[in-house]
Amino acid sequence: MEDMIAKIVEMDKRARGLSDEATQSRMDYEKEITLAKDKIKNDYLERAKERIRINRQSEQKKADESLRRIEAENAGIIEKLEACDRENHDKWVEEIYTRIVSA
Repeated sequence: MEDMIAKIVEMDKRARGLSDEATQSRMDYEKEITLAKDKIKNDYLERAKERIRINRQSEQKKADESLRRIEAENAGIIEKLEACDRENHDKWVEEIYTRIVSA
């Protein structure tokens, strides 16, 4: 009888040991999964930040080129207006004077 009780106690100890091992194993796997999930998330965020940096540089280049083109166009327009003023300044002053005096 004592032999059976000893066997039952031994089997209970083994069962508890297996249960503890399974619990520990589950906790270890959960930690591994959490670490893997965090690594994937961090890798994704780093790639996203790099894409943002590259896109920002690309868009800045486009904006700078567009600004230079617009500034060049404006400089051409200003030059044309100044040339027109140089050619017609005296005539316009005379016309304004004549209209004011004759009014």
